[in-house]
Amino acid sequence: MDGSLSIDKALPRPLRVILRGVGQVFFCCNAVTGLVFLIALYIGGITAGLAATVGVISSTVAAYLLGFSEDDIDAGLYGFNGTLVGPCLFLFLENTPQLWLFVVLASVVSTVVLAALMRILQPYNIPASTSPFVLTCWMFMIAVYSFDMFSRGPVLPAPAIPAEITAASAVPMEFSAMTQETAVAWLTAITKGIGEVMFADSVIVGILFLVGIAITSLRGALMALGGAIVGVVIPVILGADKTLIQMGLYAFNPVLTMMAVGWVFLKPTTGSAILALLAGIVTIICQAGLANFLAPLGLPTLTFPFVLVMWMFLFAASKSKYWAHTP
Repeated sequence: MDGSLSIDKALPRPLRVILRGVGQVFFCCNAVTGLVFLIALYIGGITAGLAATVGVISSTVAAYLLGFSEDDIDAGLYGFNGTLVGPCLFLFLENTPQLWLFVVLASVVSTVVLAALMRILQPYNIPASTSPFVLTCWMFMIAVYSFDMFSRGPVLPAPAIPAEITAASAVPMEFSAMTQETAVAWLTAITKGIGEVMFADSVIVGILFLVGIAITSLRGALMALGGAIVGVVIPVILGADKTLIQMGLYAFNPVLTMMAVGWVFLKPTTGSAILALLAGIVTIICQAGLANFLAPLGLPTLTFPFVLVMWMFLFAASKSKYWAHTP
């Protein structure tokens, strides 16, 4: 870890800031970690890697031009929302040359939204985290209805009335039988859960993300792994949609929640790890509820379940005699 920090500080400032922005998606202010994440994204898909690169550069440059805090920019805090905006829009909207302009504009907007939310939340010592990315992408996804130049992609869910899960869609035997196939199914779902934080449906990408986090912090990596496990175990117990579980789509929000509560924003103790576990479980319920709430609009939950639960637990922690924010 000390070696990675030395490399981080030795890099030219523009490159260091950009890579830190990528790393901050998982709360890692480390250019080496950011480089591992970016390489993983390119391994997962050239378009996703390019979109993330364009997003992080656009959002960071916008912060410089708008005169926002140099310290926040150097820490990569104005880069990670843009990093997420790029791959998100390319996943959910139709891939056209014009979409690159949409990505640049949305990344710039995410920087403005972040600055505004930081101002609003500053008195409460609560981070905006990925909420600017979520709000910006929702706005741009809904806006495409009004523009002939852009259109929804096949992955973006069609507006629909929420429906109860059928027995045929519930958890399959792969997650309950004691076989080698079961172990593979669990490993796949867990690692994809980590990869899906940046929209990567890949076991290799998920593993590389975990390695990148471990370069910065072993506790952070353990929290991420714990969140991914919770994001598979609890949906299996509750009988959630098997396809969503297998793709890791119930796991990526708990990954971020457990990292935020158990490592980043509260004192890293055994107690905060237990609180993080509870937060991770609540995140799954929140995600299911939000998915049904947003279904009529045809919008994905993205990382908003993580944001809501993190805010709830951090606000609650400030009122408890047992929990305190780290300095």
